[in-house]
Amino acid sequence: MITRARVSGCFGSSLVAGAVLVSSAIGSAVLAGAAFGLLGAALEPASRALLAGAAVAVIAVGAILRPVPWQLDRETDTAWLTYQDWRTAAYNGFALGLGFTTRIGFWLFYLVPLTAFVVADPLLAALGYAAFALSRVGMSALLAALDVWIPGGIERARFIADPLAVIALGALFAVVVPWP
Repeated sequence: MITRARVSGCFGSSLVAGAVLVSSAIGSAVLAGAAFGLLGAALEPASRALLAGAAVAVIAVGAILRPVPWQLDRETDTAWLTYQDWRTAAYNGFALGLGFTTRIGFWLFYLVPLTAFVVADPLLAALGYAAFALSRVGMSALLAALDVWIPGGIERARFIADPLAVIALGALFAVVVPWP
């Protein structure tokens, strides 16, 4: 997606295309997080806890019964590739930042919207969701850049990227889970 966006519409720059991708992902994540936070804030704590507990139970059963999470099991919409300008990166980033509109691949993703709902604070929920988007899309943009600038960059970067992904998940948990 970054390469296709770079072709003509992002000033011929992978850096600009990557920035559009990451910023649109963060923007959509902030909107989704704030919406889940507002939804949580609209409910009484007891109702919110009941709904969250039911959601955790459903997710746990799903994770036990299915190896693949419920998702829109698709890559980014290939029709966006026809734009060959900044929209390719922006639309892709927007979809990836929401999380559930593309293939997510892991059950733990559902903790992101669930936690945003439980926190019941639109700002904190938006920050937590943005951390998710930055870790998901930012790492992809970084790996793509490394592969362009360094031969075999993705394979080399995995030694760094895999531990960073674990750290990002831990940071996301710390940001969105309220501590007593």
